[in-house]
Amino acid sequence: MNSFIDRKSRILFFSPIIFIFGIFRIVQFYLIQKSTIKSVPDHIVVRSAAPHMHKNYFRMFNQNINTDKFLYIDCFNKNQYTKIKKVSFLRLLQEFYLTYNELMPMISRLTREEGKNLIAYKAMVGLPPFSYFTCLLEELKKENTKIKMFSGGANLISSSAILSKIETYWLAHGVIAPPTLMSGKKIKPNPVKFNIKPDPSKYNILLPKFNFIYLFSKDEVKFYRDHGISSKLCLYPYKKLNKLHTKIIIFLDSVDSGMNYKDLSKLISLFKKYQYEIIIKLHPSYKGNLKKEFLSDRNIKILNDPNTPALKLMLEEKPSFVAGWNSTTLCEADLHGITTICLSNPVDLKYSPHQFHKRSIGLVESSKRLDEYLANSIDAFEILK
Repeated sequence: MNSFIDRKSRILFFSPIIFIFGIFRIVQFYLIQKSTIKSVPDHIVVRSAAPHMHKNYFRMFNQNINTDKFLYIDCFNKNQYTKIKKVSFLRLLQEFYLTYNELMPMISRLTREEGKNLIAYKAMVGLPPFSYFTCLLEELKKENTKIKMFSGGANLISSSAILSKIETYWLAHGVIAPPTLMSGKKIKPNPVKFNIKPDPSKYNILLPKFNFIYLFSKDEVKFYRDHGISSKLCLYPYKKLNKLHTKIIIFLDSVDSGMNYKDLSKLISLFKKYQYEIIIKLHPSYKGNLKKEFLSDRNIKILNDPNTPALKLMLEEKPSFVAGWNSTTLCEADLHGITTICLSNPVDLKYSPHQFHKRSIGLVESSKRLDEYLANSIDAFEILK
């Protein structure tokens, strides 16, 4: 099979629609824009769909939340990002036209099986804001050459920043997703192999070329490094906790469908048996009804504060155990010396770059072993290590 580069460009019937729609959007952006800031701060913080995705910026780079130090850009709200600095109409048209001319021949080389129609649609929707972001960031950089961009993974505006030669930071807000096959096919379940061996020729890891990427797990750092990601890969800072208490914090998933009530009840009963303080922390975006099952239980403390990060809660409570599904909280707990219990089905963990099956006690397959650890006060963390 010929490589993608060697394929010939074909006629793309979507091209006129993408172009006309793009011009309409560019005109719209230009007409509603307004300059509202007098000076450009050193940091740009990108807000995206979930309200908590950018908050690691304050943990890492602005702990005092100095408002003079950063500027918010809400990358999904045109009525916000067009009210920062005005951009020349001719410059907007030029940027859109240049990007359009580069992208259309590439899309035309794709086949339907490779998702040609979906990518063409994404191009139609994404090209106008990408062009606007690029021009806006260029204007901001003219006024402050030291600006840096921080996001929880907003790839479109981050790509604009990279194109504008602005230093970019991806501050991951959760565990990274496993790669997809080059062919676009789903990875078939394999009951024997849990981890994906590095093979850049076989797997897709499509990321903007961030200057820095911050991750929650040593496994994730190694995984990206082995797959040839050239960004500087960093681990969020951590410090092992001492004098842990007889407590367990259970972090709920964001949706009820991602959790098993039977397993959760089994876990709670087990820790009640050994007189552990039980704390249930709701996910910041949780909207489900599972918490109602435990509201009448006075032996369970339910926390529903979206502004309290999981790490802060762990540092304050110092639990001996943290339980949850395949989430960031288990990675953070592991780094801080807390024994983790994974409630996910083993099948769901096979291809996660973070090796939950090695670094956590799996409740589904190891409940008897966990009972033994608790009964005999065995240091489960040391055994896992």
